Amino acid sequence: MNIRSIAKESGLSVATVSRVLNNESGVSEEARQKALKVIERSGYKPRSYSQRRGTRIAIVVEAGAPSFDSFYSLVFTGISRYAWECGFEATLLYFSPEDERDSSGELVELLRKKRCNGAVLIAPISEKEGRDLIAARIPSVLVAHRLDIDGIGYIDCNNFQGAWDLTEYLLRLGHRNIAYLCGNLEKGNNSDRLEGFLKAMEKSGVDVDDGWLVEHHPTDVTEQAGYDQALILLERHPEITAILANNDSMAYGAVSACIEQGLRVPEDISVVGYDDYLSSRYYNPSLTTMRQQLLEMGASAARWVDEKLKNKITELPHRIFRGELIVRKSCALPRSD
Repeated sequence: MNIRSIAKESGLSVATVSRVLNNESGVSEEARQKALKVIERSGYKPRSYSQRRGTRIAIVVEAGAPSFDSFYSLVFTGISRYAWECGFEATLLYFSPEDERDSSGELVELLRKKRCNGAVLIAPISEKEGRDLIAARIPSVLVAHRLDIDGIGYIDCNNFQGAWDLTEYLLRLGHRNIAYLCGNLEKGNNSDRLEGFLKAMEKSGVDVDDGWLVEHHPTDVTEQAGYDQALILLERHPEITAILANNDSMAYGAVSACIEQGLRVPEDISVVGYDDYLSSRYYNPSLTTMRQQLLEMGASAARWVDEKLKNKITELPHRIFRGELIVRKSCALPRSD
């Protein structure tokens, strides 16, 4: 039994149950009694923060990462919810970008300075940095990145398969002139997505023009990047009937560029994204995309670190999620020129 279960059984919100547990004002007597009856019947005993005082898990992202980007916010929410329910602290730390770091133990030093017992890393780290974390006995799990060494956990999605499935969907609609807006290909998940796209096109016997692959933008995977890349693409390759963007933000930018160029989405050109941000279902047109289980990935990573700290598990797992194709209204059959 946890706070969500109590909320569901009592018909109250999680926030209301939290106020009851903390004996706060702003709750009607009727609601308070509903919650207390469920709490008493279940024998639920919340762990206060003081009971786990000193347990602090870092959420590590690279400095310069788009903090309000939906990818980060969803993973962060998953971690924070788990931490709140289990009574420990999750704190956000910014780490130097990979190409600006040395190998002098900067990550371990940062975690120790902030008195963190464990870490969830939404950033790539080197093998040496991973081994430094193991030597320092700081349980650590990577999210959306991988490091294949024992002692460091990771949780990721199958980026190759996700891009393959999106491409196959466009091919089934009849598209052949499909462009890909790339992210920074030095990052593993971006290169895996591009490879999935290329292999799906190859399997269908479609030759991909080099110009259909638009290289990444200095702002990498932002709306601005998608907008600028799409403008370049549309100017040089008017034959394109569909665009696969490296993530939803880039897809938003691509849609804006298409509309600015007088193209209707999806009547004249189809656009798909990747990640399924919360706003994608409300975008106009609502975006077809590949859903990653970002909340679950964040919560699982936090749980593994917590369980390792409590010696409930001996090894940190490696897990790969398969994405889910979400079909909405940004795609249609290819236009007939």
